[in-house]
Amino acid sequence: MLEKQPNLQVVAEVEDGLAAIQAVKKHRPDAVLMDISMPVMDGLDATWIIKSQFPDVRVIILSMHDVESISVEACKAGACWCLNKVCSSKEIIQAIMTAGMKTIVSLLPVFWHFTYEVF
Repeated sequence: MLEKQPNLQVVAEVEDGLAAIQAVKKHRPDAVLMDISMPVMDGLDATWIIKSQFPDVRVIILSMHDVESISVEACKAGACWCLNKVCSSKEIIQAIMTAGMKTIVSLLPVFWHFTYEVF
């Protein structure tokens, strides 16, 4: 889906929140596309740790749960955006661009560098 975007480069794939933190340390992306429900460490805890260590990294949370019910917790953890997993790839790309990201890391579990120029 997002790998086909000409301005997006996949830089890592991970399976859980702990591995996500390690990948962010290694790749230093502008952003993370984070699944909220993951083994080992959930997306909210991983988001909180990522934001505490890398405050400039933006996090977009994706959830299969009702977005309204988790958006407050996602915001408290440091996420800048919260989307339902049933959203289209176009909506995800729009969220990435709206957040002003140039490189992105994803926990879907795929990591990206995003090179879209925001004007």
